[in-house]
Amino acid sequence: MDDVATLKKKIDELESQIIKEREDYELKLNRMKTENYQALEASQTRYQGELEIQRRNFQRQVEKLRAKLESFDV
Repeated sequence: MDDVATLKKKIDELESQIIKEREDYELKLNRMKTENYQALEASQTRYQGELEIQRRNFQRQVEKLRAKLESFDV
């Protein structure tokens, strides 16, 4: 009878350990997802900034070329 009680107690301990490990895993996973999302968001913001800079530079080049073209028309 003592062996059965000991086994039940060990099973309960193991189930509790599994539940705790599952909760710890969920917390780690959520933290990783949040960190990855924030990194992705920051990367996207930098990329959009770079695109805006390139667009402005391209627009300036177009304006310079238009000015040169108009100077030939005169």
